[in-house]
Amino acid sequence: MLRKIKLSFFLIVILAASTFAQQAESFTVNGLKVILKQNTSNDIVAVSLVFKGGTTILEPNQAGIEALTLNVALKASENYPKDKLNAELESMATQLGASSSLDYSSINMQCVKQNFENSWNILSDVVPNPSFTQEDFKLEREQFISGAKQAEDNADSYLQKIFRNGFYGDHPYSIEVNGTENTLNSFTVEQLKDFFSERKTTSQMLLVVVGNTSRSELEPMVADAFGSLPVGEFKMQIPPSTSFSEPSIKIVHRELPTNYIQSSYSAPVRTTDEGYTMNITSSILRDRVWEEVRTKRSLSYAITSRYGNALSNYAAIYVTAVDADSTVKVMINELQKLMDELISARELENKKRQFITFYYLGNETNQSQAGVLTRFELSGAGFEEADKFIDKLMKVTPEDIQSVANKYMNNLQFVLIGDPESLEVKNFMY
Repeated sequence: MLRKIKLSFFLIVILAASTFAQQAESFTVNGLKVILKQNTSNDIVAVSLVFKGGTTILEPNQAGIEALTLNVALKASENYPKDKLNAELESMATQLGASSSLDYSSINMQCVKQNFENSWNILSDVVPNPSFTQEDFKLEREQFISGAKQAEDNADSYLQKIFRNGFYGDHPYSIEVNGTENTLNSFTVEQLKDFFSERKTTSQMLLVVVGNTSRSELEPMVADAFGSLPVGEFKMQIPPSTSFSEPSIKIVHRELPTNYIQSSYSAPVRTTDEGYTMNITSSILRDRVWEEVRTKRSLSYAITSRYGNALSNYAAIYVTAVDADSTVKVMINELQKLMDELISARELENKKRQFITFYYLGNETNQSQAGVLTRFELSGAGFEEADKFIDKLMKVTPEDIQSVANKYMNNLQFVLIGDPESLEVKNFMY
């Protein structure tokens, strides 16, 4: 049986690794950096037009403006009114959408090779010439406002909002990516037009393409689409990291059947050497806490360890539990074990194998590979470093894990939403 498991592992790695075999390259058109990873193993082309900066370029009263702007922009353009645009996309099975995060936003397109040129024509018209009709604006804004209201009502979403506000304080990450009811209601369609116009300088943008295309095909398409945009002088700023000199707890009382708890701590960026170590450390912590909290004691059926993907990063343990005190004691005990005891070579080896498998399976699609290249590039490490992920992961040692645990897993910042029958605050002061 063990031999079959090992064989399955190596087959997965070999087959999945074939999609990563071709190296990415880059070139620049009119100040716009283009990262191209040619993948001839399938006929899908994934395109991400990235706008750098995320919430770091926004003021608090602009919360949500970029996310809303991109979604409205994609509704119609000068040469593609809404009905025509939707019909064209549907006929080609082309996907066109927008996403926004703390560090960047993007317009994402995915299509089959034979429809790449026609799909690109839509993208290259929507970006320079969006219609921004009042009707589209009002409809999208109402959907965003509805989402903001629902986030307040959902305990998990509200927990994350309280966490960000407390953990990041005056940091740009405390700004809500998708906006608040107040900020969204304050926007006008003219503000969105002006905002998008200011964002369309090639120094603020990055184009990432993964799929069955070549530089000789792509480069003239990029020149035609974006060659006339102004370059500008935007410089990507890495936001400051967080640090805490003491632990804390924020309690929000709500009548709920259980307590929602998250303990967070500052963490390294994923693309650094410590980031590779924290990736494994956080996963080991998740497994151990799951075993102790759920399997052995049945204190919770919802528990996990989280490791963020931001340029000013965090990691956390999340749990829902009726008995908050007992659960947190067990969690902190597992943290302390990571600090005090070296993990075994066998446990580390098993975890590395698991990581390699999930890394390849999680990045099978061209769109997910584009996301990896984007994050490595914007972090300052450079897109080329994405190919070194496995090599660097394999170099992590038990001593590295103990060192990272001692450096970062302290001065925990707790958020608790619920109404615990009893709460010994001192149990949370770690």
